[in-house]
Amino acid sequence: MRTLWIAAVVVTATALGTAQQDAKAFLKQVQQKYRNVKSWEVSIDMTVEMNFGGNTNKQQMSSTIAMQRPNRVAAKIGASAFAPPREIYSDGKTVYEYVPSAKQYMKRPAPPDLKGGNALLLGEAGLLMGIADQNLDQLGPNTKIQFRGTQTIAGKQTRVVEITDTQGNSSLNLKLYIGAQDQLIYRVELNQTMRSQGGQGDSQAPQQITRKITANLRYLSFDKPIPASRFRFTPPKDAKEVQPPQQGGIAPPQGGGRGR
Repeated sequence: MRTLWIAAVVVTATALGTAQQDAKAFLKQVQQKYRNVKSWEVSIDMTVEMNFGGNTNKQQMSSTIAMQRPNRVAAKIGASAFAPPREIYSDGKTVYEYVPSAKQYMKRPAPPDLKGGNALLLGEAGLLMGIADQNLDQLGPNTKIQFRGTQTIAGKQTRVVEITDTQGNSSLNLKLYIGAQDQLIYRVELNQTMRSQGGQGDSQAPQQITRKITANLRYLSFDKPIPASRFRFTPPKDAKEVQPPQQGGIAPPQGGGRGR
């Protein structure tokens, strides 16, 4: 009986390990699809909820972003609690960021590509680039990639891939809802929990910080040509140019508009 029990444990552990490898291999295929795509246009509805010490902040954002490699962008990004609605354009030579409510715009030379920090030009859609660029073979030993069944999202049957990771006082749970047939990401759910360090003595107890992000994506086109005119921008005659920050990515000009 003991031999049978040990054998059952070994078989179960092997099956779990194989399932994790299968999920990782599937996710690598998805990554390669996004790395190879030449252009896409996507509409994103995103909800971000932060909780710190019992105080909750929730905001919703909607954006429509078109991208063409290596560095063309046309994005209309909705208002958030921190910034008014804005538009971002890159024709491959110049990047413009325009805030209609303030009638202000900034411009700077376009980056060579949309990798790393340059993915910020894509607004919320930059998360797709981040997922595609992640090296799954260099994740930490506590990271697990597993299938979590299937679910229908906006009429599409998706396979749910869950990525979990724990490092010190931080834990992360990321679920990707990926089309079973087309291997496109239709929903992203991120749950992250962090525990801050307490202050000196007992005067300041550690606080738990949680962040929850849900993004639903609708593809208007994928790997289809987009006219070059879509990425051009001519500032309105009554718009004022302001200087971009000296360091870091583009920060939106100040202006009217409130988060929803």
